[in-house]
Amino acid sequence: MTENKNVNYAGEAYSKFRPFYSQEIYSLIDQFHSQSHGQYNLAIDVGCGTGQSTVETAKKFKQVYGIDTLPEQIQHGTPRDNIIYQVGPAEDLSEFQTASVDMITSSTAFHWFDHDVFFKEAKRVLKPNGTLAVYSYFYPALKDVPEEINAIVKKLTLEQLGQYANSNVRYIQNMYRDIKFPFENQVWYITPKSEDTTRISQPILGSLMEASMNIARFSDYLKTSSAYYNYLEDPVNKGKGDPVDTMIEHLMRALNITSTDQTVDIEWPTVLVLAKND
Repeated sequence: MTENKNVNYAGEAYSKFRPFYSQEIYSLIDQFHSQSHGQYNLAIDVGCGTGQSTVETAKKFKQVYGIDTLPEQIQHGTPRDNIIYQVGPAEDLSEFQTASVDMITSSTAFHWFDHDVFFKEAKRVLKPNGTLAVYSYFYPALKDVPEEINAIVKKLTLEQLGQYANSNVRYIQNMYRDIKFPFENQVWYITPKSEDTTRISQPILGSLMEASMNIARFSDYLKTSSAYYNYLEDPVNKGKGDPVDTMIEHLMRALNITSTDQTVDIEWPTVLVLAKND
């Protein structure tokens, strides 16, 4: 993995406040893998973080390896009897034999990889008809609110924090369409429909990633962004106050609410790419 040197968030906060993917994603992965006649013996979750998606994969597979470059994330990995967590790069899978792995997954990490090197390793270790599943999400928006409300959120995420995000984040913003996947059999899913600007997505009902959370948790979630930490560390911003706190104040006024216990509905632009090894 090409490690993001700007990431400085704690694994405990990341695990506590990051949202969970919908079960629809895991169902789509399982459906694709089953239709490809894939087996359920060994899977690798690269860029696993604290294991939010690793544990979902472990429900189906006999053995799962969760691999991440950041020791802080591995230390907070969610334990399961059939999961082995270890520190390492996504691009080096040399400990795994050729054609020995049934599935490789990557959630919210694929944009950090050296893609050419990773693809070469993935194609080597995956069995014929093995599955590569990569998925991620971009900054969220509130559902069922006027556009001027979401403009408050976007001013923070796209403008204030956007300039402090690693340039690789552009891959997520464009739903991984800038990356060439070297597989003949590929399937794309993108939600909401407004993000599928090139009409590459297969039809899907509902959303790949949405949630209801109170304002306080929404604030905590936004503070797990690496761009947020980079903003705070920039001496130029000293004395300006916390940008997330300021945005939350403006948002609450616009929504005419006074308590951070108020619940809002949120949806993340999300992409899932599934590929069968040739």
